[in-house]
Amino acid sequence: MGNLAGRTSSEGSRGSDGSISVEELQKHNTKDDAWMVLFGEVLDVTKFIPIHPGGTDTIDMYLCKDATEEWVEIHSPETLEKNLQHITKIGKIEARRGLMSWLYERFAAPKSAGASATPSAPADDDWPQGTQFTAAFEEELKKEEGHFSLETLKRWNGKERPMLIALCGIVIDVSPSENFIPTHGYGKLWAGKDCTWAMATVSLKAEDANRLDFKLEELEELQFKSLAGWYKHFTEKYRQVGTLQELKDWDFSNIIAEAKEMQKKGSYA
Repeated sequence: MGNLAGRTSSEGSRGSDGSISVEELQKHNTKDDAWMVLFGEVLDVTKFIPIHPGGTDTIDMYLCKDATEEWVEIHSPETLEKNLQHITKIGKIEARRGLMSWLYERFAAPKSAGASATPSAPADDDWPQGTQFTAAFEEELKKEEGHFSLETLKRWNGKERPMLIALCGIVIDVSPSENFIPTHGYGKLWAGKDCTWAMATVSLKAEDANRLDFKLEELEELQFKSLAGWYKHFTEKYRQVGTLQELKDWDFSNIIAEAKEMQKKGSYA
């Protein structure tokens, strides 16, 4: 989790593996002593609260809780890195119901109709949604015959054509997502690219898109769980439109099997 390095603290109650217990996390729930969880890390955000762009009240509701999903929905990838000097990393959250079950469990539960616990995203005029599929684009997609290379995939970048991304060897249509805007955030990072390594490591670095110089069997357990969780999330939510040729010989069967287990359990870990 290099992008969450911040300033590491040695304080806090830790388990035998150095993790922070949920009980310890819940003790730090005031503006003067504020902890929260992002991307598997317990963070002290006490100094960040006064300068939070969305105001103090919007961040208060997530103190001593996992705010990963909400952070992803309303912040750009750069926001965290720009404010690292105001954030102290305490350690990793303790595993519950399997490794880091909290990390994706909220993605698995459907939100109630009309419910909104987070501030609204910027207006469409600021971050316009990317190009959407039309009959003409569907015909052009058919011409790909379900086979993409990194070179042909990059044409589907949300600008000239609707946005596609690749994950674990499959190509996914994320054009309907409000979280994938071609000029901003995740869309700017991953539009028309392979995201396998970036999602396994929860990396927001541009150079980690299209990175293929790694082996699946060398992923750490948390990275493996993370990748399986993202695979489950994207394949359940969005349509698959093809495969990525550069990864056609990679064996993702263990990732897919783990994703299916997560589906049975109703959570991501």
